[in-house]
Amino acid sequence: MSVPVPCDLRAPDLSEDFELRELTREDVAEWYHVYCTRDHPTTRADTFAEGWGNTRFAPIATEAGTPVHTYYVASTPEAAYMESVLHDAQLAPPGMFEVASLSHYHLVLLRLPASLQYVSFHTPFLPRLAITRAQLIDSRATCYGQTRGWSQAAYLQRTSAQAVGYGSKRDDAARCLMLFKQRLPDPPFEILGEEPLAVGRRRAELLALVRSLKLHEV
Repeated sequence: MSVPVPCDLRAPDLSEDFELRELTREDVAEWYHVYCTRDHPTTRADTFAEGWGNTRFAPIATEAGTPVHTYYVASTPEAAYMESVLHDAQLAPPGMFEVASLSHYHLVLLRLPASLQYVSFHTPFLPRLAITRAQLIDSRATCYGQTRGWSQAAYLQRTSAQAVGYGSKRDDAARCLMLFKQRLPDPPFEILGEEPLAVGRRRAELLALVRSLKLHEV
């Protein structure tokens, strides 16, 4: 039996050298978000997580201790699929994918504000924090308790930050953001479209990805 590798990510200090960057529509014109209604039937295209869930960077809290409302977006539909629908799919060796589960998923196309400030967790800025991508982005789900400490610190220490940005673990060709609703304008973004993943071109697109990964459809 293999022994789990312990999480070796250090806790952030009270004053970290976080890199604050500006993101514009020239960098990424449109973003993608996938939401699921399986466990929360009232979830919609504009629903932020309000302190629930268990992800790499959320939940986190405001200075007052109330939940930061968070929302994940990716720069490509493929990355949005990999980070949501296929998040837990085993890739080596290829695992199973339940096609019927697509009935719960929807893809959202959206446009963010013209300019947005974010703390960058991209590779060039991690060495000065004395951490690595392997520790922060590529670690296992059992390490989320440690990785969330860094998004929490970024939120508290960079008060103008409206998101954290990073490269997708599941699709490193894409960019990802976790948005902080409390620091975004109202409305926080413009929804350009929404499509179900169970039918039509998005179903075909996702199943093409599943087959390219050699996953077993059930």
